[in-house]
Amino acid sequence: MKRNFLSLILMMFSLALSAQPKISLFCDHVESIAQQEGISFREAAQKIRSLGYQGLDVSISLSEDKLKILDELGFQHACAISWMDYYKGEQKELEDQTLAFMQKHGYDRVLVVPGFRPGNAPKNADQKAYARLKKFTERANALGLKVMVEDFDNPSSPCYGQQNLDKLFQACPTTEHTFDTGNYLFAGDEVMPALTHFQKRISHVHLKDRLAPGHPSSPAVGTGVIPMTAVIQSLQSTGYNGWYTVEHYGSQQMLTDATLSIRFVQTALKAKDFPQTEAMRPGMSEYWNPQPKLVIPGADASAPSDAIVLFGGKDLKEWENDKGEAAGWKTENGILTVDKSKGDILTRRKFGSFQLHLEWRIPEDITGESQARGNSGVYLQDKYEVQILDSYDNPTYVNGQAGSIYKQTPPLVNAMRAPGEWNTYDIIFTAPLFREDGTYLYPPYVTVIHNGVVVQNHTAIQGTTEYIGFPRIVKHQEGPIRLQSHGDPSAPISFRNIWIRNM
Repeated sequence: MKRNFLSLILMMFSLALSAQPKISLFCDHVESIAQQEGISFREAAQKIRSLGYQGLDVSISLSEDKLKILDELGFQHACAISWMDYYKGEQKELEDQTLAFMQKHGYDRVLVVPGFRPGNAPKNADQKAYARLKKFTERANALGLKVMVEDFDNPSSPCYGQQNLDKLFQACPTTEHTFDTGNYLFAGDEVMPALTHFQKRISHVHLKDRLAPGHPSSPAVGTGVIPMTAVIQSLQSTGYNGWYTVEHYGSQQMLTDATLSIRFVQTALKAKDFPQTEAMRPGMSEYWNPQPKLVIPGADASAPSDAIVLFGGKDLKEWENDKGEAAGWKTENGILTVDKSKGDILTRRKFGSFQLHLEWRIPEDITGESQARGNSGVYLQDKYEVQILDSYDNPTYVNGQAGSIYKQTPPLVNAMRAPGEWNTYDIIFTAPLFREDGTYLYPPYVTVIHNGVVVQNHTAIQGTTEYIGFPRIVKHQEGPIRLQSHGDPSAPISFRNIWIRNM
């Protein structure tokens, strides 16, 4: 009798736990927090656990030592993630690795990213990819494991938008769906109709917000344009009791976003319990912590309190040449002048996303024309050039004039000052994020303000700056700022007041 009673209590407790809303985060985000905050992976995971995240979505390539840390901290196994390019053929080795990972570490579901359709793919490429996914799904199902695909934000994906997913699910009837709230909008579909359409197939949810339709950034949940509360309440009304995984890839303030996101999700999950007669109060949508860090602005264009001063008028200790030696440009009276015999100079430090301020001047007695007149440039992450040139009264190709993304995007307007006067650039750069195959998950973006005038407005950079040929996509990490010593015969230009803020 006692044993039956205990069994009943345990069963009721288990059912209560399974009915509780479960909130997860991408393990990649934990790694980003560790990097951004300058702390260990364990410390970052502890912070996430203390916020209330119960589980993590984890790549099957995560190291054993990190998996052990997550288990020690009590994280539940929300979902495994595996990238399999079924357009390249059978993926037997990776499938074996995936199933072995799931069985060893106790994951009952895996999100499969099934590859991307190449530009020269034959007509039956999708059908072959579907068949491979179907075969793997059936193999996993036989082991009691779920296989899922999500709506993906790449037009080359077989999971791009509702129409493509319908074809995939028709070919793979037991493959389930991870519903990503942000990617339907990206593909031009409405979120709520898609939710209704795929309701019976959804077994996992990614809560991704968007700043605007087609915008690549993923802000804190509830701060963008996705009707998140409606999505969550709609899911609850259908009896969904699976995981809600928060996502904001590309964030430069991952810990803050993770904090805001879970508070929003917790509130939205509880919203159904509010008495229907109770009016919405202002405090229900207010967040008081964490408070933004205090930054003291500089006077005029001088550096704010959290900036790294790259050139303040005295020395070039932050710079070096291509050989890693001391930079050889001239400094006099607080001004840095290009020495064309010494070549380019680069910052010793490397940067991801940032705000950069610099001032530059074309000599008053400048000579030459087109590209041979005060030519220089500032390279972001040593890959992407914002052009510097005398464009005051100097016709040239428009994607090579001052304020252009060189050989890519002309400036919106010409905001150039006359030779002898100082120009300012304020550059806001968002670093790219790459997929495992080296393609962009989202490209680098740049906003350039030239003399107080916006000349590039959140412009997508197509790839590296090439003098001959077209931009290339080169997978990379952080990179230095480079100032160009151009080989044209005109007089060298000067710089002053250069500072940068990490974002």
